[in-house]
Amino acid sequence: MEWVMGIVPVVLLVLGFPIFIILLATAAIILMIFAPVPPMAMHINMFGSVDKFALMAVPFFIFAGEIMGHGGISKRIVAWVLSIIGGVRGSLALTTVGTCTVFGAISGSSPATVAAVGRLLYGPLRNAGYNEKFSSGLLASSGAIAIVIPPSISMILYGASAEQSVALLFVAGVI
Repeated sequence: MEWVMGIVPVVLLVLGFPIFIILLATAAIILMIFAPVPPMAMHINMFGSVDKFALMAVPFFIFAGEIMGHGGISKRIVAWVLSIIGGVRGSLALTTVGTCTVFGAISGSSPATVAAVGRLLYGPLRNAGYNEKFSSGLLASSGAIAIVIPPSISMILYGASAEQSVALLFVAGVI
């Protein structure tokens, strides 16, 4: 099985196929060769685990993040975090991390967090003298914090597809 996972993606990548086709073809070949699955039922094995009731929460978390970004709560979160951090050296960078943490805990979505907080803090970071790479990297890495803070869309997707308890994943995120 390891040779299929190693050779097929490399060959398809060299031939110029898109990544989603490479992943789909590799999974299909592994299912056809190593799993006793009839071809008519292959799609059930590949996509059946994401057909869960818990997945209904995902678009609503993204929608909530967009509402918060456009509604002005992001500005209030930034002001609140900045008041807590105060006049410490590098306070704007620390405010970015803190704001992404708070916003990620509210929205549950890393892309929504980066979009909302980045819209507010990228300009001030650049004006404060931080270079473009640092500002972009800080926003992207700080937005990734939302993945481990409940309620996280990634935890919901993982729990639904791996048939794990989403509540226990949330507890693990808190710990």
